Amino acid sequence: MGKVSLADQGPTRRTWSRTPVKRFGTTNRDSDPSLMVRVGEGDPGAINELYDRHARRVYALLVRIVSDRQSAEDLLQEVFLRAWDRADTYRESEGRVLPWILSVAHNLAINELRRRGRRPQHAPRHEGTQDDDPYLRLPEGGPDPSDQAWDRIRRERVERAMAALPESQRQVLDLYAIGYSQSEIAVRLNEPLGTVKSRMRRGLGQLRERLTAEGIGPA
Repeated sequence: MGKVSLADQGPTRRTWSRTPVKRFGTTNRDSDPSLMVRVGEGDPGAINELYDRHARRVYALLVRIVSDRQSAEDLLQEVFLRAWDRADTYRESEGRVLPWILSVAHNLAINELRRRGRRPQHAPRHEGTQDDDPYLRLPEGGPDPSDQAWDRIRRERVERAMAALPESQRQVLDLYAIGYSQSEIAVRLNEPLGTVKSRMRRGLGQLRERLTAEGIGPA
């Protein structure tokens, strides 16, 4: 039997520390945007439905970033509490609900790593693609000061190279780096999928050229 990862085990609990003041009926036939509207109106059934639909995927993202099942479970609760508190800020024009929730999860996980004094690793992709490019990954610094110094130099050069890209390419790569898939980026930017893929391909090509010229190869 194959090894089961922490993320594969899934979250083990669902608790809410803030009690909503309203209660409405909801069904599992509601779309995610409809559920977000209900959440904004104070419907606890709607946030529970969103949790049941997406908690496993959010949890997998958290585990892969923080590498700690207990911390991931704690963060998972906070993610959906944030979704509850900020539902009225969500706009359908932003795209699908899941990427919005995953962005909340990503930010909370990165903040947790910073709180611990650890440098964030790259976020996992939402779907498999050939563009899981090593130039978008920054390895976690080890205890050796020389390794940490090199990682810092590499990070700064990657950031400079990214900043030099055209805005359209940088926007696509930024979204991809925090975990959006190409199809989700297309929806969020209201662009054809082919356009997104083309921008990503050109952006990664320029990124490789700039970093190779500076002596920065794939990690």
